[in-house]
Amino acid sequence: MSAASPRLRYALPTGAACLLLSHPVLAATATGGAEATAEQGALAEVVVTAQKREQRAQDVPISLSVMGGAELDKSSLQSVTDALGLVPGVAINLTGQGGETVLTIRGVTSAGPLFAGPSPIGYYLDSVPFGLVRSAVEPDANTYDLKQIEVLRGPQGTLYGASALNGVVRVLTNDADLNNFEFKARSGLSFTDGGAGNYRSDAAVNIPIVDGRLAARLVVGREHDSGWIDAPIGTHINDTDSKNVRLKIDALPTDDLSIKLSTNYQQSNLGAPPQADHDYSATTQQQPINTHFNAQDLKIDYQLSSLSISNSTAYFQYLNDGSLDIAPGVPIPPLTTRLTSRVFSDELNLTSKMAGPWRWSAGAFFRDARDTTYQTLGDLIPAPVGQADASKSWAVFGEVARRFADNKWELSVGGRYFHDDVTLDQLILFGEPPGTPLIHVTNTFHATTPRVVLSWFPDRDYTMYASYSEGFRSGFAQSELVMLVAPDFGPVSPDKLHNYEIGGKGSAFNGKLVFDAAVYYMKWDDIQETLGIPVPGSTAYIVTNVNGKSASGMGVDLAATAHLLEGLTFGINFSWNGLKEDAAVYSGGALLFPDGSRIDSSPAYTAGANLQYSFPFGGSGWTGQFQAIGRYTSSQTTTSASVGVNEPPVVVKSDTITTARVAFSVTAPAHWRVMLFSDNVGNNRGVPLASQTPYSSISQRPRTTGLQLDYSFK
Repeated sequence: MSAASPRLRYALPTGAACLLLSHPVLAATATGGAEATAEQGALAEVVVTAQKREQRAQDVPISLSVMGGAELDKSSLQSVTDALGLVPGVAINLTGQGGETVLTIRGVTSAGPLFAGPSPIGYYLDSVPFGLVRSAVEPDANTYDLKQIEVLRGPQGTLYGASALNGVVRVLTNDADLNNFEFKARSGLSFTDGGAGNYRSDAAVNIPIVDGRLAARLVVGREHDSGWIDAPIGTHINDTDSKNVRLKIDALPTDDLSIKLSTNYQQSNLGAPPQADHDYSATTQQQPINTHFNAQDLKIDYQLSSLSISNSTAYFQYLNDGSLDIAPGVPIPPLTTRLTSRVFSDELNLTSKMAGPWRWSAGAFFRDARDTTYQTLGDLIPAPVGQADASKSWAVFGEVARRFADNKWELSVGGRYFHDDVTLDQLILFGEPPGTPLIHVTNTFHATTPRVVLSWFPDRDYTMYASYSEGFRSGFAQSELVMLVAPDFGPVSPDKLHNYEIGGKGSAFNGKLVFDAAVYYMKWDDIQETLGIPVPGSTAYIVTNVNGKSASGMGVDLAATAHLLEGLTFGINFSWNGLKEDAAVYSGGALLFPDGSRIDSSPAYTAGANLQYSFPFGGSGWTGQFQAIGRYTSSQTTTSASVGVNEPPVVVKSDTITTARVAFSVTAPAHWRVMLFSDNVGNNRGVPLASQTPYSSISQRPRTTGLQLDYSFK
């Protein structure tokens, strides 16, 4: 049974709104790759590789946010999911089924977490693309010992391909240091209101093996979070245990040749999804969820005098195995889902290093992915129903740019061609009679996405740009159960998003104020949606995935950080999008979305503020720091598709969510740091995104207060 079925479609609320590190402050204090300005007290410059070449964030004509790894290490953030929940324009929605997260950027999101289409947001761990064939969940990663996290808003189809319909998240880990030994660790204890104690520990060690030529960096972590939801079967049923290991080996055989090899493993075991009504669930079923991913990455870079050649080869394995009580309090077996995925990819990039007005880049990409799914549901599906979705795709892309008018202006033009062969195979069902025909179908999808940018650099401190860009998401076949009932239903075609944007970023007052602003208009065509559709030749309706019409709207992103006084910084950010349906959408004969309504799981507003004050504490170099941070996310809707003729949809609306975090830390002159923190300090218990089913809304983590100790030796 498809997880997108209206009675099995669950709310995906914003689960990372309790720990709030406003992006401008993190960007300003990033140390990895940053270039400090000469003026005392000025905010630091940040270097990014968003366009697959090193550039100052200031010079990149894209609306982007950067979170520095050094600051993430010092925070109480537990995962990349928590960090992304703080970025303007980004919403992080937890899932009931599968226990993972779904990303939303500028209001654009998927029709459901599992089996309703791939994610419209690209997600990379270094060079490894995390992307499933027909599901939108993103496996989480630990934030410890990262270089930085880059979030690109808007379509990135030219450089990043099919998964970048309206944005890209890049999680970049620290390389091994070829020259210096380093050891660092942190450990924390905390208590969750209504729950119990939590603990976490992380450590990283860097070892040069051949000075200047070969080094290894190892990162390990372990974490236990107590649950806070009670049920007839026990207390704190949604506890979580996770562990991670990352090994990165860097080699520099010659001054022009570098080789980076990494492996990353992470596993999480959840006692149950965090679904509840006022922290109580009526479930009488065990709902364990086990997820893990294993990612390997080999990147080779070779530098010529005028050209950089880079090749990245990646292999990614993912497992999501869990049970979900679809009717808490009703004595029926849970829905079980076992999803496994493996993805091989290879990308070649050629990047110019010319000193003149011209610059260019070109590349090719290949991906071979396969998802395998088995499900059971009591008497409805007594034996496992299985299907395999496979995708073999390739793409070529390039971009050329030229500066003119004394290097004050730059025109950049790029494009990407994409080809994808997507196959669905019905797997052998246990208990079926011999000779049962199996489904095998292959669909081919194509897309061409251009990008044009005109940039203006009046001086080193300011950048203005106007751009047109497109992003796309590949298609997929109908599920095997839909094809058994209605074999004439066609596949879901790719959808495409067109974006027109004007933006500016800069710094003023000798770098003590930095800002970033963008105004855009987007039009999203052929939206992949889940609707009730009449079965040809029958009076029955079936819930399936189809291409809808379009949605469009204006939007604004704003962020600014100011160094007000010595040791005092203040940052604010705000994002609004007016993404709405361009025409009425009907499902099962009933009006599902009126003309002008917002799509589901799509907040219109996010906003944040951050105040940070550092000061001498005691003598001999001790320092103290106080931080207070707030985050606001507007309400979201959840709408069920109808399953009968003229059956009205059920629409529920979430709460608006305002949360805050406070922390106080003391740093010794060398090695040690201790921090006292309280996340969701106001104990906001609102529902970020509600469900139609009782006890099935995602519960927001209550106030969590704790102590964290950090140690570093270099």
